Amino acid sequence: MLLSNVFSFAKVFRGSIVFWSVPSGRYSLGNKERKIMKEEMTSDTIELKAALLVEGINATKEALAGVGTKYKEQNHGLFGWDMEEHADCKLPDDFLLPDGTVVQFRLNSSSPFSVLINKEILRLYHGDNHICDVQWIKRPEFYNHKIDDNKKMVQIGQVGGEDCLFFCYQNYCSHFSSGQECLFCNLVSTSKTSAVLKKKDTEMIGEVSSLAWEEGIVNHILLTGGCFAHESEVSTVEKIIASIKKHVGKDRIPGTILPSPAKGDDIKRYYNTGIQAIGYSMEIWDEALYQAICPGKAKTTSHTQFLQSIESAVHIFGEGNVYGVFVLGLEPKDTFLDGVETLTNMGVNIVPFIWSPNPGSRLAGHRAPSSKWYAEVIREAANIVTAGEVPSGTENHCYRCDGNNLLHDALREKGLE
Repeated sequence: MLLSNVFSFAKVFRGSIVFWSVPSGRYSLGNKERKIMKEEMTSDTIELKAALLVEGINATKEALAGVGTKYKEQNHGLFGWDMEEHADCKLPDDFLLPDGTVVQFRLNSSSPFSVLINKEILRLYHGDNHICDVQWIKRPEFYNHKIDDNKKMVQIGQVGGEDCLFFCYQNYCSHFSSGQECLFCNLVSTSKTSAVLKKKDTEMIGEVSSLAWEEGIVNHILLTGGCFAHESEVSTVEKIIASIKKHVGKDRIPGTILPSPAKGDDIKRYYNTGIQAIGYSMEIWDEALYQAICPGKAKTTSHTQFLQSIESAVHIFGEGNVYGVFVLGLEPKDTFLDGVETLTNMGVNIVPFIWSPNPGSRLAGHRAPSSKWYAEVIREAANIVTAGEVPSGTENHCYRCDGNNLLHDALREKGLE
């Protein structure tokens, strides 16, 4: 049973799932506590970003003026990250903190965080306290263009953060039909409400890539889809990358392909397309939790198979050009960090997305860990990554394209990006 007013954490123990619950009620703060909170948030950008992702954010109607025309709006290519539905309301996709940190906009009308506008300056507040000024991100020019059959280019590809061109080549996951989807995933519900095309023509993807690169805002791409037959997916990606190379004029494309877990000969085929990096969505490092939270995926790709495939991918793509992707916040700190250390020692980079419960997922209504927990864990992860000296791979994935994870920010805090 899912309860909306508790934080529930699932753990597999002797074959059963146990839930611990902690009340999530709010407490009133005095002026002294508010001042301390403001100072801590202002000085700790990582914890502030974590809090904005965990608690969500709201914005006044006046602050949202220009979103969708002057500023980049949400166009959900795959998942929806907001904490509530917002039909017919244009929201920012992400925004910038004063030091250039990119933060994903996750709508929550009951959040203590809000953005107001004063004399054309956007100001971030926590309750009545001004934390810092923020900026919406400029809307790409190609979003205004249409393609041959009158489809909007923004329906085909979107810019993540400031410089990552994102394509979801097929919004589909077979695990939903059998009730075996990952518990945190809302792919199906998002696809029902999103105006983004469910399936894209490869030539159109190439044309969008060309215009986005010509505009000078794109440094790399991210390609992904749902879960479907490997042969079909590899063939689809081969055609897409060929189209992008033709239109952009590059032999190898900076960026990452994040397909269904690539195994065996498929890994070499992905490399031969000309994409520079490949990712593996392991989701959860703890094997028992992985099986409980990702039941469908666990049946098709075990923890051991992931590691075997990742090892092969490092040999083919090279150190720093393979990514282990996780949903951070659904397993204990120690197991996640064990995964970071193991993969780092293999020459793999880590992308840990910050989990918060999404409408349409089976974990909707649950509570994520605190921002302090996220900040502590990610700084420890950054120490492990730094010691491992894996090539950064920032030509394929960087802090400017990543509003929903903290590791790039923690590495930048250490002066490494």
